[in-house]
Amino acid sequence: MRLPTLFKQNKNKSFGYTPRHYDERKERLERLHEKHHGAKDATSIKGSFKRRSSFKNDWKAVTKETDQKQSQIRLIVIFALLVLVAVLVLDKYNIKLF
Repeated sequence: MRLPTLFKQNKNKSFGYTPRHYDERKERLERLHEKHHGAKDATSIKGSFKRRSSFKNDWKAVTKETDQKQSQIRLIVIFALLVLVAVLVLDKYNIKLF
């Protein structure tokens, strides 16, 4: 029985490792199949590259957009803190600007 905690417990990372092995017979059969029936469709290969590149470009666009938003928020917070510090310093030394 566990006691309730205020902090989230981190779980161990799990890795999706799939063991790979070299099958010489399968490779030879694939080469023979390509030799007699031709290589895979060029269109299907191009399509897979297009999908990958479009996914990559979409991902870059989304991350760039979120990075820009975070940067703008950070800039606003820093500016507000600087203004607050300036006001406090001016108030402490009784400096009047106007």
